[in-house]
This record gives sequence, structure tokens and C-alpha cells, in this order.
Amino acid sequence: MRFTIHVMTMALLTVLISVQSATAQMPLPTNTRDVWRNFARRVDLGTELTVQLSDGHRVRATLVGVEEDAVLLQPKTRIAVPVQAVRYDDIVRMEPRKTGHGTGKAVAIGVATGVGTFFGIMLLLLAAVGD
Repeated sequence: MRFTIHVMTMALLTVLISVQSATAQMPLPTNTRDVWRNFARRVDLGTELTVQLSDGHRVRATLVGVEEDAVLLQPKTRIAVPVQAVRYDDIVRMEPRKTGHGTGKAVAIGVATGVGTFFGIMLLLLAAVGD
């Protein structure tokens, strides 16, 4: 039994070390343009993004396309504007917008469902006992 645990531990350590060395050999982007290009390529088209530009403007937009030197964004504005090409060099920060329910809302929905179910069962039991 002890021998099996030692063998499994050694196998796990070997796998972890080999994975770490494989990821360490991957080349890192050399400039921010490459970082933003790689990020934009990994994000699904249609994702809402918040983009901070080097001139201080912040843009809320939908990712429409990815080109070699720019990202194509459809800004979220009250009045429709055309798709804009934003150069990677002009981007300071780009992150996906959070959508959907927050954790607190999900917990509240779960608690409300549980309480409602509990009282529903209690009412059914009271109705069955009352007969």
C-alpha cells in the first residue's frame, strides 16, 4: 500500500515538472501590440469589451473582428456608429465585460427557491393531516 502511494506521488511530480518545463519554453510576446493581438484572437467574436485607450478614453464595444494591426470594434452608443478599427498600439487595457448574474443574486435565488419549496411541502403535509 505504501509503495503504491509513493509510486503515484512520484508519477504526479514527474508530470507536474514536465508540464512546467513545457510552458516555460513558450515564447512570450515582446511588446504590448503582440499582447493585445493575442488577447483579441482568443476572445470570441461578439464579446462585449471595455477598452481603455492611450488618450484616456474608455470605450464599451462589441468585438467584431481581429486584423493584423488593429481590432475591429462596434461601440455601444445611443446613436449607431460604424465599426471602428482601433490600433493595438493605442490600447492601454482591454477586458471582457461581465455579463449575467452576480454571485449574490444566484445565492438569493437559491435561498428563495429552497424556502418556497420548504413551505410548499409543509402546506401539503398540513393539508394531508387535516383530512
